[in-house]
Parts: sequence; C-alpha cells; structure tokens
Amino acid sequence: MVSKKPKSEGQPAAGDAPLPQMQPGMMQPGMMPQMQPGMMQPGMMQPGMMQPGMMQPGMMPGMGMMPGMPGMMPGMPMQAGVNPMMQMMQMMQMMMGGGMTAPMIDPSAVPFSGQSAPDGDKGLDAEILRPALLTNRIKTQQAVTLGSVLDVLCLTDDAKNALGGVPRGCTIALAGPPGKGKTRSALAGLARVAHTGCKVGFVVAEEGFHDTEGSGRDDLCSRLTKIGMAATGLDEKGLEAKVLSNMFVLESQYHKSNTWDDFVGKYRYLVERENIKFVVIDSLNMLDPTKNRTADNLSALKTYNHEKGITCICIGQIRDTGMPVGGEALMHTADVVFLIEEMGLGSKEQAELWGGKYREKIDIITAVKSVTTPIFPHPVRITRDGATGAMRVHEAQPAEYAPLALRA
Repeated sequence: MVSKKPKSEGQPAAGDAPLPQMQPGMMQPGMMPQMQPGMMQPGMMQPGMMQPGMMQPGMMPGMGMMPGMPGMMPGMPMQAGVNPMMQMMQMMQMMMGGGMTAPMIDPSAVPFSGQSAPDGDKGLDAEILRPALLTNRIKTQQAVTLGSVLDVLCLTDDAKNALGGVPRGCTIALAGPPGKGKTRSALAGLARVAHTGCKVGFVVAEEGFHDTEGSGRDDLCSRLTKIGMAATGLDEKGLEAKVLSNMFVLESQYHKSNTWDDFVGKYRYLVERENIKFVVIDSLNMLDPTKNRTADNLSALKTYNHEKGITCICIGQIRDTGMPVGGEALMHTADVVFLIEEMGLGSKEQAELWGGKYREKIDIITAVKSVTTPIFPHPVRITRDGATGAMRVHEAQPAEYAPLALRA
C-alpha cells in the first residue's frame, strides 16, 4: 500500500492546477493593498480631507459646523426675523473670541430697535455757569451781630461804616494765643444769635461739655450758661426757653477716637436735620490732632458751609512764631481771618500812642482779610468784658485808629 505524502502548507494538491507564483508588489484578488507611507490610491480620501467643491450640510467653506443649520449644536436656535447668514457670522465671531456672549448687533439697526430713555445727566455742562443767564447777581453783604470787638473789624461796601457783625454765610478763622478771650467771645455771640431764634451749633473738640460725675469742676456747660445769661440779660429759666432750646452741642474729641471723618458725618447730620445756620468750632486744630491737614480740612468745611448758608467761626491756635496753626495756607483758605497778637511797646512814643507803658505788651486784634467786605486797616487794642469775658475795644485805643461807627 502506497502512503500519500502529506501536502505542504501553501503547496497545491496533486492534480490541482498550479498557482501563480507571487511576485513582489503583486496582490491577490480580494486583498486590500498594503498602503505605503504617503501613498494614495486614486479615488481614495484620507479622513478629515475635503474634495474640491464638497461642503458638509451646515458648513461654510473653510469653517466648521454652524448653529442654526443642519448639523448645528443643540440648544442654539435661530432667531426669528434675523438673516441666517448674518447670525452665523456673528456666532462664528463669538466662538473665535473665546466665549458665547450676547450676539453682536449691527449698529445701523440700533435706531430702529426702539428709543432709549433720555439721559438726564448734564455731564460737564453742569459745571459750567453762564453769568449772563443768572439773575440776582448783585448782593449786599449782611452781618451776624455777636456783641464783641468782632463786630467792628469788617466794613460796609463803601468802607465808611463798620459792618456791625461778622459776614453772614462766611467761614471765619479766629486765631490767637490762649487766654485772650476767643472762646468766651464765641460763646457770648452764640447765645446772642440763638436768642434771635436762629438755631446754632457748638462743636466741642478740646474738652468735655458736661460733667455728669459731679466732680466740682466748672465745666463748659456751666460757663456757657453763665456767659449766655450775662450776654442776654436772661435768668436761667429764660435762657433755657429762649436760648438753650435753639442750641445743639456736638462733641468730637480726638481722645474718644473721633477722627476728622467722624466729625464730618456728625456735622452734616446735625446741620441738615436741624437746619443750623450759625456754628462755633472750638477748636479747628483739635479736630485733627496731627495738625498736618488743618488748611485742607478748613477748605472742605468752607465749601460745605457755603452750600448750606452757614456762618461758622473756627477758633484756632497759633505757633510760637505768631502764625496760626495751618500757616499761610489756612489764612488763604478762610473767608475771613481775625488774628490776635501781643504787641510790644518798644518806644515811649509808641507807649504814649497806645495808652500803655514803655516796653509793655498789649493785646491787639487785626482783620487780616475778608473776601466779601473791606476790612478795618488798623490794629484794635482789646480788653475783656467784665461780665462775659468777651473781647471788646480798649478805652485806650488811639483816636486816630478809632473803629468806625456802626451803620445806621
């Protein structure tokens, strides 16, 4: 028995037709050709490649899928009444800008999309005034009578008479050494103004106003009451009814952690709530204990007082040089400046003129400036009123420098 020789794999069986021998590069029927790198068969397209003239639905040449067309992203409906092509362009700009925001609007369509509410802000025009369009331009300076030497330091428009008080509506700096009668003159004036029915304010920055502990100290409230009674001629009950009822005291001591900003807030609240028209501040320097911003603080205060029509006397301190704390800047800032000084009588002739003794020092007050009125051009020698302690003209004031009579 003859055994059959097994067929080798890939070899044809006996009797089969011989297979053609594979040559390099040849491919059998049904087999996919092996792709060589960079090799491309005709009619084939690599993924992601477009044939010329081909465009997917919802795509523009050179762009990706657009919303609002077939193939658009879900949740992106087309707006009714808007050109689809324009909306697609806007959407593409937003996506290329890095985020989806409100669609851009053609500026030419804005006038037809509805009229906006008129803007009531006048802008820079609000800061521009036309004097030719204003009425009641010429005014006569009025006075607030205090009953002290301060009444004769400012003059009428023609400079022929004393004004009879401090200029109404002005912010006044009253500076001088301690113990010369600044506070007492201001308190006497405060009582007289309140007695007329005007509401007044007293800002206390140097000491407490009322001693509630009963320590036996003659506190500021007590002194105000006694000065007010002497200035008005009223007893305590009458003063309470006719003067103290129109008076408001604002404490703003720095040792109680009050700052300038704290003072401003309280000051505005009091002035606007009670319609205050006359204020005494004792003292301006102590509202800022650093004494570095006295002039700036006075400037801000003056601007507010002008807006509200407030007459304000700011008592100030002076340095060893004799200049007010705040220097020339403060003197430029205030509407009116009254400066108390000590004058030495350096000659016998000068001593005779001023009714003093040779080398004696006398107290004088000078009107340094007033922006609304003429000022008395000479120093005025001062003394203290026996009843109130307020400053008044000394009897020895030289006749050639005599203050002008009050306006009739």
